[in-house]
Amino acid sequence: MSAKFNLICEQATTFSFIFSINNDAVPIDITGYTGTMTVRPFVGSSTTTITATTTNGRMVLTGATGTVTVTLSSALTEPIVPGRYSYDLVLDSGSTVTRYLEGLFIVTGAVTL
Repeated sequence: MSAKFNLICEQATTFSFIFSINNDAVPIDITGYTGTMTVRPFVGSSTTTITATTTNGRMVLTGATGTVTVTLSSALTEPIVPGRYSYDLVLDSGSTVTRYLEGLFIVTGAVTL
């Protein structure tokens, strides 16, 4: 079962968040996993607002510590229209795909662009 966690992204700034995957306070080894975080206007939408993956370098997995880091540059967050979006974050071990996080991705508007 995924954790529900809302993220707040300030438009036109670098957005970064880090979390660790643990089982009873013991890190889960995610060595060899790949990951994808997808932001869409709403659940079920076919339109993608932004994607962070281990392939495009916007997501970094630190194996033995179970740490996931997502970073979106200011150039990527600037064109996102302020508002509420939905996201989820999944990791793929090669044999199992697991959704670890999901929730709202809230973009607050910028005055300085």
